[in-house]
Amino acid sequence: MSIHTADVVVIGAGINGASCAFHLAERGLSVAVLEREAGAALGSTGRSAAGVRVQFTTAANIRLSLYSLPVFRSFEERYGHDVGYRSIGYLLLVPEARWADHMASVALQKELGAPVEVLDAAEARRRVDFDAEGLAGATFGPWDGVIDPHLACLAWVEMAKESGARFHFGTRVAGIARDPDGWHVRAGGEEWSCGHVVNAAGAWSGEVGALAGLDVPVGPKRIQIFLSAPHDDPRTYPLTIDLASGVYLRSEGDRVLFGLDNLEQAFGFTEGVDPEWLEHVLVTGVARFPWWEEMGVDLRGSWWGYYGVSPDNSPIIGSHPDADRWIDVCGFSGHGIMHAPAAGVAVAGLIADGATSTVDISHFRHTRFGDDVAVEANVF
Repeated sequence: MSIHTADVVVIGAGINGASCAFHLAERGLSVAVLEREAGAALGSTGRSAAGVRVQFTTAANIRLSLYSLPVFRSFEERYGHDVGYRSIGYLLLVPEARWADHMASVALQKELGAPVEVLDAAEARRRVDFDAEGLAGATFGPWDGVIDPHLACLAWVEMAKESGARFHFGTRVAGIARDPDGWHVRAGGEEWSCGHVVNAAGAWSGEVGALAGLDVPVGPKRIQIFLSAPHDDPRTYPLTIDLASGVYLRSEGDRVLFGLDNLEQAFGFTEGVDPEWLEHVLVTGVARFPWWEEMGVDLRGSWWGYYGVSPDNSPIIGSHPDADRWIDVCGFSGHGIMHAPAAGVAVAGLIADGATSTVDISHFRHTRFGDDVAVEANVF
């Protein structure tokens, strides 16, 4: 059997794997992307709520957004591909108990250059109807909004191919071993020899690491996203999150996309939409959004997917401490769509230059776990 060679093997053709592939190939490196599914964006990327935002609580995540959102906002101008960016905004409804901490986060966001508006309940209700009981106010991010993750991922795939990257779909990685010059990867009945491996397998990243004998502390947690029946409010609802309960919603055409992420659940590849969880979401949400009582639900239009979750709900980006030619870019804990531009640039810098100067990824190192590092509080 012949052995293929590449400077870098990227495992996973979701949005982060595609971004890495493009940025690496653009730097002149030979890149092979191995993807178990039949095409790109068929895993977690295509099953997200598609939100992008700057409203985080840690400087590290804010900086990732401040690099990434301008890329999405100008993607068509830069690269000639429409990625469906729409600045519908994120509207965060803040309970009294979180107001002081939230305002501290807003101050940090503004200090770093993020546009954020502080609203009272009356101003916020002009955008979407809600019960303001127990709320101190709201914040709105005018840069925040949504993209089309399929379009973004496929754009990077196409641009990566144009720069020489090779994509191998329906190619499940079965074994990974070290060799003197890097790594030996078995997948889909073929073999690859490469200098670096990039683990961009999303919720499956822990399993991929285990194939190489490496501990990558990322596991899968199911998300469920529901779609309403058509409604007649002409407003476009921003991605609105009740921070008291975690319930969220946004417009999706003439419907409402809504949900509640259960990050307390155990790791596991649980499949399907759970009617009991839907009932819990509706009962929880109706206290803040009373109009949900009359909102029909389109179960056929609803879907499920996975978050790849790390111990502190922030990504792992960088060399593995036990293998410096192994780069992890995973564990985004629901934020992989919005931070893919920064992650791709960072990984390309690490491999091509030995360091990244474009974005600061020191907060996302493997060895942070157990340290006294700032934990991201805005996880939704």
